[in-house]
Amino acid sequence: MGNTNHAAGESNSVSESDRYTHKEAAALDEGTFDGSPIDRRTFMHVAAATGAALALPGAVSATVEDDALTELASFAVNATPDDHLTTLVIEFENVDALDAFYDLYGEPDWDIGEDDLPPKVATRTEPTPAAHASLTADELSTALAEIDGITSVDFSPGANPFWKLGDAYDDRVFPQVENARDYVSHGELAQGLEYLESNHPDRLRVHAIGKSPGWENLFTGDERDPTDVYVAEVTKNVRDDASFQAKEKAVFSLAIHGDEPAGRVAGTRLIEEITKGEADDFEKLIEDIAIVFIFTNPDGWVARKPQYEFESWSGTERVRYHRGNAAIGDTNRQYPTMGWINPSYWPAEPEDAPDVRPDDPAGRGYEDVVPDALSVVEQLRGYDNVEYLCDYHMMDLSASMVLNLESNAPYDHAGTHDLDEVNRRIDGAMTDHWGSPDAIADETSRAADAIWGYPGYVPDRLLDYGTIYDTLSYQVTGALLGWAGQPEEFGGLGAVTVAPELILRDAYDFKPFIERHLATAYRLSMREYAELTAVSTDATVATGGKDVAYVSSDSLTRRSADLPFTDGHPGKGKGSDGRPSTSVHRRHDSVQPGPAGRSTVTASGSTRSLAVQFDAPDLDTGTVRLVDPEGKTVRKADVADIEGRDDGAFYVPQPGTGEWSIEHDGDDALAVEFVQLDSDTEYPDPEAVLGYSQREYVVNPMQYFTDLEPYLEDGSIDELRVHDVRNGRLMRGNSGKFWYDTVVISTDDGIDNPWYLAVLELFVANGGSLVLTDAGVALLGEIDLGDAGAIGPDHLSNETVRFPNLADRDFDHPLLMDVRPIQQEIWKISQLGYTTGEDSPVWTVDADAFANAGGSIAGSLGSSGDVGAGTLSVGDGRITVLGSVLPPANQHELHPFGLADYTLSFMGHTLLCNALGFQQRRYVDGELVGTWGEIR
Repeated sequence: MGNTNHAAGESNSVSESDRYTHKEAAALDEGTFDGSPIDRRTFMHVAAATGAALALPGAVSATVEDDALTELASFAVNATPDDHLTTLVIEFENVDALDAFYDLYGEPDWDIGEDDLPPKVATRTEPTPAAHASLTADELSTALAEIDGITSVDFSPGANPFWKLGDAYDDRVFPQVENARDYVSHGELAQGLEYLESNHPDRLRVHAIGKSPGWENLFTGDERDPTDVYVAEVTKNVRDDASFQAKEKAVFSLAIHGDEPAGRVAGTRLIEEITKGEADDFEKLIEDIAIVFIFTNPDGWVARKPQYEFESWSGTERVRYHRGNAAIGDTNRQYPTMGWINPSYWPAEPEDAPDVRPDDPAGRGYEDVVPDALSVVEQLRGYDNVEYLCDYHMMDLSASMVLNLESNAPYDHAGTHDLDEVNRRIDGAMTDHWGSPDAIADETSRAADAIWGYPGYVPDRLLDYGTIYDTLSYQVTGALLGWAGQPEEFGGLGAVTVAPELILRDAYDFKPFIERHLATAYRLSMREYAELTAVSTDATVATGGKDVAYVSSDSLTRRSADLPFTDGHPGKGKGSDGRPSTSVHRRHDSVQPGPAGRSTVTASGSTRSLAVQFDAPDLDTGTVRLVDPEGKTVRKADVADIEGRDDGAFYVPQPGTGEWSIEHDGDDALAVEFVQLDSDTEYPDPEAVLGYSQREYVVNPMQYFTDLEPYLEDGSIDELRVHDVRNGRLMRGNSGKFWYDTVVISTDDGIDNPWYLAVLELFVANGGSLVLTDAGVALLGEIDLGDAGAIGPDHLSNETVRFPNLADRDFDHPLLMDVRPIQQEIWKISQLGYTTGEDSPVWTVDADAFANAGGSIAGSLGSSGDVGAGTLSVGDGRITVLGSVLPPANQHELHPFGLADYTLSFMGHTLLCNALGFQQRRYVDGELVGTWGEIR
């Protein structure tokens, strides 16, 4: 056993002032550790891995000394507080010694149905007797004193109790969740994937595709410890490159937020099972498709690595995983999405990334801040035929066990239906498996109590789905799924992308009783994605033979050539060669509680946007407010909601001139960063701010109809101009009949032309269906036809809102046929260039005037609750109002990667198809699986 100095039940006292957390230890220089067997790096490793405040080597009088202890284990045990449980792997001379150890600390009555954490001890007898245990210093001291035959003690966190011993894979590499000791560690993943690949090279190929920033740079200034970003490719004949590229692919991003581990838990086990041929439900699938698992954010994962920055909630000293990487707080806002880019973000575009970002005061480049995202983008662009990408997340508590978030990317009719179908299938799979949340009600209630102190929690449903706003009540830009879903010509993958959010996130402790169910939920999800990748899908539109015309206009077109900093291409634009001045001003501050502690920034007439980001790690309660120059609170967020949400960021487009301030009523300081963008024109230059040149584009929302036309089973869709309508193109000569059944108008062009208005009135009077959307709603105030003539210009309003959400919905209204209650966001703002500030345009009709004209209201838009969707019957004709569905793109924000033509959600697409009297039909492998709307 060696030379042992121990005193069971006793420990030497170390002053709390001599103890340091990992974050505090980072400020210590190497000289502090002179003459000690423990260097600064090892000290930080143990501080991070244990999550405890450690004593400096000189302050430690060892409670436990033994030749069996590795240097790392010795320090981990002796420097931590007396009651801290250190994770150790222990080897024994013989089974008798192992049995004696188990007699001391084993838990033979451990029951997953009763015990929250894994058993205190796990043992094996072959190939060498060993135990994996969580012990205090006194407990280890007792074991060393009473057991003759302990040969080695090492510090060893991980899921597989014996992975560090090198001969641990006779059964499984990554243990079944209910048998795991903890979450899989990053080092354990690397070793386990290497083992699986070497034993099954025809099914698994592993790449280290890039590095994370590494935590060291935050503390030493010039030293970083980057961590590998791993990709695992799984299919049959995986090394046949031609075959691999030809296969359609499902990509699973696992834990882009490091503190949301369920994707890693499920993904690691599924990789092993498919690779070994033990996943029967995937065995046939991988003949035809490939599955790519990408471990997107290693920095957020490596809570037990020396480079991990100690993080806490509410000031606790418990170690936890980290949401972002070592350089930035949220790794899921840094992807090169088309549309609006928040200037405080770091969009990772590998093809055009400058060495130094122009507006960064520290002189950093994208390789310094988001090398992980750069490598992810580059790797995924190298794959052909990526059909689906699923980015797995977690949340705290919700009425749904899983919320599936629809990508912000623009989709045509087929893409929209593929997106919806995978959600329906996952819902069905979860229902087939559990029936309802009641099947695991005891476990969800128990877990909510253990994690949050909230007993009795049971979700109302297994799954629901909608846009990001529908499900989480906020919106984002720069998300992985938004980038991956956008068209390939705009740098994306053209994939159907979804981000599931799963309840009961626990970034602290591994609780096998609930983790097994969470892993099952995501395994079911992965199976449904794989199955849908392997089948043929189709979607059509039945019109009942209707012919539709839409009125297009150049006033709806947005061109990069029109921007003042471009060279005038493509198209005939109004750009100039002279580059206007654009600059960014950043300021960090600490905001104290109360109005007197507020922090301010002054917006000038040239200020184009104001972004405010804040962090409140030590605040439990309170409200953060953004106050405008007139003293009005324009945005606010509860501190309790900030972690894991986008509420820690305010964005104001075109802020008013004067002093803006942040204040809060919590009980501690709030860290704030202001990012103010100024430009001498209304269009900021992305190259001056981000270092990226403007991607060329020409977009128009009427492209929606061009894209929809190929999916029609019958009927037609034609483009007309205002002058075409005015000159009689709707009419069949002098017959009094019309070529078209429906006319859609989304612009107020021609509103002053009486001939144009007269033709539209005649069209409706003769039984035509006139659909007025967006700015086209203004025409309603000029049309003098039946009761609708009572609606004048004064009854119409145009305003901007934060989100184009349809409220006060009447689900029995024909316009909302087959729209689900969770669905409210008509179109998705960011990829059209709109922001989370109040800049999304909506047009409305006064509700009383609309009702008095005999209108039927489907829902409201805007601040006054006026009509945003509804219908007016005029004889045999009909006028439909959709106040915000196909707006033109917004060029007033940074949008270096271009803009979309349109970004309808599934709800918005259904709303518009219902307005046209169309029925949407969906097919899987040629079989009709559902219809939405009806022909009318």
